[in-house]
Amino acid sequence: MHIYRRTATDSGDELGRAIPGADFHCVADAGRSFGGRYWHLHLDWVVLSRLEVDQSSVVTADERVPDFSVWHVMSTRCAANGFDVAGNELVEVRPGGGGTMRSADAAQVTTFGLQSSLFSEAPELDLPFGPSSARRSGRWRMASEAPRGRFEAVTQTMWRQLEEQPRLLDSPANRVTLRNALFEAIAPLGEAGAFRPDRAAVGRHNRIVMRLERAIEEAGDQPLDMVDLCRQVGTSRRSLEAVMRQRTGKSPWEYLRWRRLWRARAMLRRPDDGTTVTDVAFQLGFWHLSRFAAAYASIFGERPSVTLARAHGSSTH
Repeated sequence: MHIYRRTATDSGDELGRAIPGADFHCVADAGRSFGGRYWHLHLDWVVLSRLEVDQSSVVTADERVPDFSVWHVMSTRCAANGFDVAGNELVEVRPGGGGTMRSADAAQVTTFGLQSSLFSEAPELDLPFGPSSARRSGRWRMASEAPRGRFEAVTQTMWRQLEEQPRLLDSPANRVTLRNALFEAIAPLGEAGAFRPDRAAVGRHNRIVMRLERAIEEAGDQPLDMVDLCRQVGTSRRSLEAVMRQRTGKSPWEYLRWRRLWRARAMLRRPDDGTTVTDVAFQLGFWHLSRFAAAYASIFGERPSVTLARAHGSSTH
C-alpha cells in the first residue's frame, strides 16, 4: 500500500480533514488568519507525515488509528499535552491515543508511525521502537539533537523530491528504497535514548479534551449549554477549566467563544445568498451584536461587515 498527498489551505477545518487516521482540529491561537500545510506518505508498515502551521496554533487530535504507534518530532516553542517539548525529545503516542499540541509561533511537526504487526512479522529489522513501546505514551529523550537533525534532513529531502517528482512512487523500486531510507533514519532516534512515561493524569486529561471536541462537533453551529457540556465531558466545571487552561491557555468558555468566532469568519468569507452579519451572529449564539463585532475585530483586525463585503466582491469603509 502506498499513498502520497499534500494539502495547503487557509482553513483549519480543511487541514484537519486532510489528515487521515484521526479527527484533527487546527485553530490559530493568535493572528488574523490561518495558514497550514500537510504532507502524508504511507508505505506499507510505515507512515510519515509533516504538519506546518504559519502562526501560533492549538491542534487537538482525537483517537488515532489503533494499530500504529506514533512518534512526533516537534519544532521549538511547542508544547504537547500541556508540557514543553525539548529539542532532543520525541513525543510518543500509544495506538488509539490522542492529545493536544500548542505552538507559540509558526511550527512544524514531523510524525512517523510504525504498524504494530511490523515487529512480529519482520523481526529482522531490529527496530528500537519495538513491541515493548507499543502500548505507552510519553517522551523519548535522546542524548543529543543530532539523530533528530539527520532524521529531519532525510525526510525534508523526501518531501522535496515527492513534490518535484510525484510519479516516483509509481516505481516499486523507489518505494522500497524510500521505505528503507525511512527505517534507517528512524532507527538512530531510538538507539540512544530513554523513555519518560506521561504522568498518570495526562491520559485522563486527553480524554477530557477529546470529549470536549466531540461535544463541539456534535453541537455544530449551536452554542453549548455549560451544564450540558460538563455532563457530556464527564467532569466538573473546575476540572474542565484547569485542563483547558493548561492545554490551550483559555478557559472552556473562552475556548468555545474563540472557536465560534473562527466559525463566524468562515461563514462570512463563504456566505450563502442573502447572508447577513446578524444572521451569522444569531446562528452562533452571539446575542449582543456590538460586542460580537468588537470581539471579531479584536481577533481579525476588521469588522465582520468588512469580511462579508469582501466575500461579495465589494468594499466598505
